[in-house]
Amino acid sequence: MMMPPIMSKARRSSWMGPIVKLLIDLVLLNLTTILAVVIRLDFREAPWPWVYTLEFPGLVENMLFVAMSLLLQTPMALWSYSSLRDVERVVLVVAATKALALPLLTAMQGDVQWSGGAFAASAVLCFLSMIAARALALWWYGRHTRQARVEEPVQRTAPPARVLIVGAGDAGDTVLREFDAHPELGKVVGLVDDDPVKRGCTIRGIRVLGPVAMIADVVRRAGANQVVIAIPSHAAAITRAVLSNLADTDVQVRTLPGMWELVDGSIRVDDLRPIQLEDLLTRTPVSTDLGPVRAYVEGKRILVTGAGGSIGSEIVRQVARLNPSQLIMLGRGENRIFHIDREVQERRPATVALPVIGDMRDEARMTWLFDTYRPDIVFHAAAHKHVPLMERNPEEAILNNVGGTRSLLRLAMSHGVERFVNISTDKAVDPISFMGASKRVAELLVQDCNATEYLQCSSVRFGNVLGSSGSVTEVFERQLRETRTLQITDPDMERYFMLIPEAVQLVLHAGTLERGSGTFVLRMGDPIRIMDLARSYIKLSGLELGRDASIVITGNRGNEKLTERLWSDDSTIEETGNPGIMNVISPVAISGRELRGLVDLLCAAAQHNDVSSMRSLLHDIDPSINIPVGSALS
Repeated sequence: MMMPPIMSKARRSSWMGPIVKLLIDLVLLNLTTILAVVIRLDFREAPWPWVYTLEFPGLVENMLFVAMSLLLQTPMALWSYSSLRDVERVVLVVAATKALALPLLTAMQGDVQWSGGAFAASAVLCFLSMIAARALALWWYGRHTRQARVEEPVQRTAPPARVLIVGAGDAGDTVLREFDAHPELGKVVGLVDDDPVKRGCTIRGIRVLGPVAMIADVVRRAGANQVVIAIPSHAAAITRAVLSNLADTDVQVRTLPGMWELVDGSIRVDDLRPIQLEDLLTRTPVSTDLGPVRAYVEGKRILVTGAGGSIGSEIVRQVARLNPSQLIMLGRGENRIFHIDREVQERRPATVALPVIGDMRDEARMTWLFDTYRPDIVFHAAAHKHVPLMERNPEEAILNNVGGTRSLLRLAMSHGVERFVNISTDKAVDPISFMGASKRVAELLVQDCNATEYLQCSSVRFGNVLGSSGSVTEVFERQLRETRTLQITDPDMERYFMLIPEAVQLVLHAGTLERGSGTFVLRMGDPIRIMDLARSYIKLSGLELGRDASIVITGNRGNEKLTERLWSDDSTIEETGNPGIMNVISPVAISGRELRGLVDLLCAAAQHNDVSSMRSLLHDIDPSINIPVGSALS
């Protein structure tokens, strides 16, 4: 079968380039050998008697050079895109060729005139000439490309950006090279870095102008209108500091897509993206292997309470991918259950998803649910969670968070449930609010049930969830939309934050851990100041603090702590099989029987709206619960 003429021509063309480059390298190899001999003789004698390039040893060296070049594929490299890796390959080719030729020359020393000094000089000259050829091609290509770019008509509606790069390290150098290659996208006017050693130094002619804390002043002095955060794996503390310090400016802030794109060299200036919520975390977002979770979920009947909420709906999404035999989605809100049910059915129509509208405090309804569907695993995400609202309705916090959890645990034990995972909160640590106290009592009830022979119970405690329903970011979004004014209760208030997907992954993974006598706590990094978050959020929204938006301090809304904690001082911390999860063991002041009796009294007091008795009983259940008198507005 004859090859089509066009294909034959294209194939010949693809081989011509490497062959020409190999021939150029061969010529350079032999010319540098001659030059080394001429230098060795101080230009006094004709070099030809000393040159062995056309004799037997020289021919062998040429063949070795060709073999090593093909082995390391140096002729295949595009000289117009030469890099440090190409330099390394040239070094290897020259060094390997000379090293393999040296024993032959040594053995033929009596038959061939050669000099060790000239031989070493020829190796150095060969390397330098090959690098020079590639550098010349790289320079010519860059000059031609820039000239073509200048000649090409460009329509601009705005002058090119003046860019300030945060990070004078490898990532900053990578971004700087990209801007050098694409000057039409902007001009880098300076670098910012907290390393005092780098202060005042230059990278590619661009000076490091100061630390991150002075970035607003640096922006004004340099006339920058765009900032690029070039820090691998997104150091969130620096990201928040940049956004907060630039909140009252109109400077645009962008960042790198991800560390992996720096590693494989695919980062480009036009790939830089705006800052996102996850960039504000104090750590790299957690991603866990869901293989062990699939092992205990696949083929099982799963009940998710609060399935319409932010955490519950994400549990539904992730569990649906693990092939359960049934997925029972329980919730009181008709609309929310409708939406998550429709989403699951559209994405995974083969999943047996069962929407159930019901209140977990309705024992008759819950008994029917357990009798009908016989769940193997329960993920308990249903709860009242808003602290100020529960301070005004403390009875509801107790009846729902405590009474509802108690009913579910009883049914789980009586119906042979294998695992029960309770979602808790950092507000359960040394509580001073009814919401936090109700979650602490729920933790104790789960811990008490974990002492049974068959049911494996656990509580998972974490802080605020970015982007969840009613979270601070959702409130900020509404306030910016309606009034352009963010309300902060206290400038020193700080909270732990997680993203919804990572929180749920760790909740699911907690179900794989061995039963213990404590509460599983997710590693949350460092707490974030709400004031910094507010300033950053204004910047993320494309607004300027002081011009487009403002921040006001409203004062504490009722028994809100300035700083939350993940465990109390008297707790014992144990490692688990997952580095993102710790087991926190807190001392228990009463026995399981006393706990159950006091919880009965607590729920009865809540039904009778007896706030004083509720406060006293909560302290009796756990002395760490200390709710100030007069905190509830019932």
